[in-house]
Amino acid sequence: MMLLQPPTIASAQEKGMILDVAALGRHDPLGADIPYLRLTDGWMFQLPEELREWARVVIGGNWHAGAAGYPSHFPCRIEFGVRDGRVYAQMLERA
Repeated sequence: MMLLQPPTIASAQEKGMILDVAALGRHDPLGADIPYLRLTDGWMFQLPEELREWARVVIGGNWHAGAAGYPSHFPCRIEFGVRDGRVYAQMLERA
């Protein structure tokens, strides 16, 4: 599994890397609890450290939505980038 490396963008008008994400999950080698993306084409990427808390929140929200009878957030498109020195992820739309 490769580490996701979002591009650096200069402003909010620019777009980052937009990926079609089939699932967001956690891999737990020796208790490390590392979030990963599985893309609709089968590729898998480990998320950078800066996005791990975001991933935990999204995974938890998706689980609670499913438990309440709502559809999964996935598949969806997510934009990733680095702007003003900060890594970001933004869910855009269901695929």
